[in-house]
Amino acid sequence: MRVPTFVLVVSLSVLAVATVSVGAEKPIFTITDPRGDDYGDGSLIYPQRDDIERGELDIVSFSAFPDKAGTIFEVAFAKPVRKPERRPIDELGTQLDSVAKLGFYNFNLDIYIDTDRVAGSGSTEMLPGRRATIDPAYAWEKVVCLTPRPGPAAHSLRAVLERQHRLELRKRQGRVTDEDEKQIAASVARDVSSDIFFPTLVWVVGNRVRFFVPASFLGGVAKDTWAYVVADSVADLQETVDLSAAIGKDPRAPSLMIVPVEAGRGPAFVGGGNSDDTLQPPLIDIIVPPGVKQEDVLKDYDLRVDRPVRLPGVVPANSKP
Repeated sequence: MRVPTFVLVVSLSVLAVATVSVGAEKPIFTITDPRGDDYGDGSLIYPQRDDIERGELDIVSFSAFPDKAGTIFEVAFAKPVRKPERRPIDELGTQLDSVAKLGFYNFNLDIYIDTDRVAGSGSTEMLPGRRATIDPAYAWEKVVCLTPRPGPAAHSLRAVLERQHRLELRKRQGRVTDEDEKQIAASVARDVSSDIFFPTLVWVVGNRVRFFVPASFLGGVAKDTWAYVVADSVADLQETVDLSAAIGKDPRAPSLMIVPVEAGRGPAFVGGGNSDDTLQPPLIDIIVPPGVKQEDVLKDYDLRVDRPVRLPGVVPANSKP
């Protein structure tokens, strides 16, 4: 399998931050999504905790607004976004609001953007732990990942990619030298210059979250003729990424900032999973094109041939009434 190349952009220039506005501009587009479908393939159950409940990850709309410095994306949920409180989240007394500083903590929102609209041109890989791919007809050129801890997520993803490169090189030549290590690190650093952006400028108001993506990343303002794959998942604040899996010490695939799906119910996982199922996606809600059912998309995988689901994109210009 081709190792995907991701670009990690976790900071904004002072100029970009200074020019961003959050006014009530007319949206470039708005994509709506049905209420009450925050159950993935139809069987997923939220973690059994008192700080997350049905509706909080239920996407009802996804919009893009123009800004002179780039694009402001907005996602609206069925219920208000739960904000971080001052309370410990581990045995060391780490405070939730000191870890999740962007005003939210329960979810990741992934946006895979097909900017050239050429089938098969781009990548079909998703971020680690999503257990899904992108339909080749909507292969992406850019990814935006809104996550509560963008810095650690970016660092961990870089580490995963470097380890994957080392594994491939070791398979080819039997060993990895110190010089190889340096070249891999330099190669990943170069390759991660344009592909994925972790927003750090975020506004949370009621059930809506807005986040800024600079024009320098997207190559301009977002367009309604591009295709967008939008998916959310329950965020794992304490596990940025499972590196043991990336180096072959664990049968699980690497996972980035995402709570896994398992059978049964419990506080530490998304429940309702199938026993011994390595391909069931832990995605809570996805936006699909008109006439397509979310449940059908997320059930369409085959364990016999190790084929994951393929998520379709939505072209806003084609979805207007």
